Amino acid sequence: MNTDFRELTGALYRVVSAPPEQRDWDGIRHYYHPQARLVRTGVNPDGSPFVSVFTLDAYIENVRQVLDGVRFSEVEVAQESVVFGNVARLTSVYEYTRQSAQQTVRGRGVNFFTLVHDAGQWRVMSIVWDNERPGLSLPPEVYSA
Repeated sequence: MNTDFRELTGALYRVVSAPPEQRDWDGIRHYYHPQARLVRTGVNPDGSPFVSVFTLDAYIENVRQVLDGVRFSEVEVAQESVVFGNVARLTSVYEYTRQSAQQTVRGRGVNFFTLVHDAGQWRVMSIVWDNERPGLSLPPEVYSA
């Protein structure tokens, strides 16, 4: 059973990094379980935490809106996985660049994937992520995994 997940994560990072008109969402659907959930976490301007939960289709629509008119790039810089039977937990550290006409923002974050071995392949059941921000930094041992 293949447990090298770099092909999977590479494909997912490439699709969000492509120019908006070139994002091939249909080309990555096979990586997702039909009931997959994508969960964005973070903090609101007032400092209170938020959680946004999406189906794959709702996430795609959200990305289209959020990244409209923005150049965005995300690349994996470290990965760690634990596999037990038909379940895998994957920690994927990434760096991103978000560039609009007004500003360029660079940062890092972590995707926590839960994968299931289903229909002869590893499929994303969930992704939960958060980005660094003031007061929240990746520890060096995670970043250099």
